[in-house]
Amino acid sequence: MSSKLEEIMKDVEELRTLVASASRKRIQDLLSQELRKMEIEASQLQEAVVSEAAKQKPKVSTPTTFTVNLRNYSWDQSDKFIKLYITLKNVQTLDKEGVTATFNKKNMELNVKELEGKNYNLKIPNLAESIKPDASYHKVKTDMVVVMLAKEDQEHKWAGVTTEDVKASEARKPKMNSDDPSAGMMDLMKQMYDDGDDKMKQMLNKTWYESQQKSMKSGEPGLTDMPDLGI
Repeated sequence: MSSKLEEIMKDVEELRTLVASASRKRIQDLLSQELRKMEIEASQLQEAVVSEAAKQKPKVSTPTTFTVNLRNYSWDQSDKFIKLYITLKNVQTLDKEGVTATFNKKNMELNVKELEGKNYNLKIPNLAESIKPDASYHKVKTDMVVVMLAKEDQEHKWAGVTTEDVKASEARKPKMNSDDPSAGMMDLMKQMYDDGDDKMKQMLNKTWYESQQKSMKSGEPGLTDMPDLGI
């Protein structure tokens, strides 16, 4: 098609020369009409060539970026701040605009954009206590983002980051039976045994054994009934 276009363009140039050199008006009009036809044909061929080239041009695939909702983080606290530690490899390579955080009195949100083909989002809509949004901020470190939540009440120790964390912490606390102190102590030790690691269980085993030995020597009651602890 390009060679055909080249030939027509040569014909158009020659016709233009003939129109310019013709001295008779009738001849000029005839040549001008033919020139116009060939110019239209040349224009159509040019559009066809461009269209064909566009079809043959390889399409560049755009990589799909998807969002990962973050759930895991570690935390600690000082008198002034709750500190959240979010591990993200190579996050320090992003521009400043790539990592943003927004804060409200009882919620916060962290967004990390286009980190190695992924977006990351951490949203906490139910903070355990109120924070000061204007004093809260984030900072990027090597492979980590640290979010600093400014406590509204700096004298108060948080039991957890979210209201759910606090409820779960309260549920794990031992409940003493005021009507039967002995039974309450047994419940406490049972919960300690169930929740404890191997070292804790060894310690409780030892305590139970020593109590039995003391009871046998003195004749006083000891921790004689601990069948549910697996001892």
